[in-house]
Amino acid sequence: MKTIVAFGNPLLDTTVFVDDNLLLNKYNLKEDGQKEITKEEMQRICKDISSYNQHQSAGGCAQNSLRVLQWLLKKQCNAFIFGSVGKDNDAVTLKNLLEKDGVQTRYIEQNLPTGKTVAIVKGPYRSLAAYIGAAEQLSISDLLASPDFNTLVLQSDFVYRQPKYILDFCNENNKKIIYNISGDYVCDICPDGVKYFAENADIVFGNKREFEALAKLMSLSLNELTKNLVGNKKYKLEYGKIIVITDGSKMVTCIEKEKIENFDVLPIEKNDIRDTTGAGDAFTGGFIAGLCMNKSIKECAQVGCYAAYHIIKQIGCTLPDFVSDILI
Repeated sequence: MKTIVAFGNPLLDTTVFVDDNLLLNKYNLKEDGQKEITKEEMQRICKDISSYNQHQSAGGCAQNSLRVLQWLLKKQCNAFIFGSVGKDNDAVTLKNLLEKDGVQTRYIEQNLPTGKTVAIVKGPYRSLAAYIGAAEQLSISDLLASPDFNTLVLQSDFVYRQPKYILDFCNENNKKIIYNISGDYVCDICPDGVKYFAENADIVFGNKREFEALAKLMSLSLNELTKNLVGNKKYKLEYGKIIVITDGSKMVTCIEKEKIENFDVLPIEKNDIRDTTGAGDAFTGGFIAGLCMNKSIKECAQVGCYAAYHIIKQIGCTLPDFVSDILI
């Protein structure tokens, strides 16, 4: 079996459905946008949604992608997640949800609350407000103190969403590195980090808006950016470095070496869309699952689209209750 090790923000997601923009306006949130908020803002928004029907699910980009990957591979993959959580019930809930879905947790406890995300869904749009909490405290010393950290990374086939130190360590040890931009706002709050990861990873995922933000950050056109990214790294993958750009319901663009391919997204009836939260994470998980099965780039994109198609029929990034047969 393949092994994938991920580093990410373990978050507990709460989804609510609304018919107006009152909550969005109050917290300066955009339709189909995402924003990090403070602990105090999260406390207020949780109080404001207390009267709404709520749905809880595991969250965080890396966790979502690994859970979807294990659904597609019928748990026939060794999947591990490193991250920081609080010493609270939310951490226990997250651990149980992840391990139920076939993802082995390597959580490190901190003296802060476990991170949370509130997803406000209005029609086909969703807006995310996240408080990172304990997840922000993950340090290199914490990772090095974890008993099987070095062993797992060195034995892995893919490493996903790593801190800079881990990225450098993986490059030195010839590990395949996967990076997801995970929000255009990240280019504002961590510009040097995003640029460094995008340049040094073997596979870079993001939606069109995120890549446009990265292009602006680097004072390049989108076309210039992708050419630069695929041309500046020694290839570890047989395909070469891969850039994957999603664009909602329009298409997926995959760029490798000098080759650019566009793939259609599976059409879906508007009434079948329940919540687009986690769609990008699901696509990423599907694409990586395809790589684990040695599929072509086209087939990986198709698996990613299949995963996103089924996740947006759920509330939050909740796995479907049927067994997928697209890969195994």
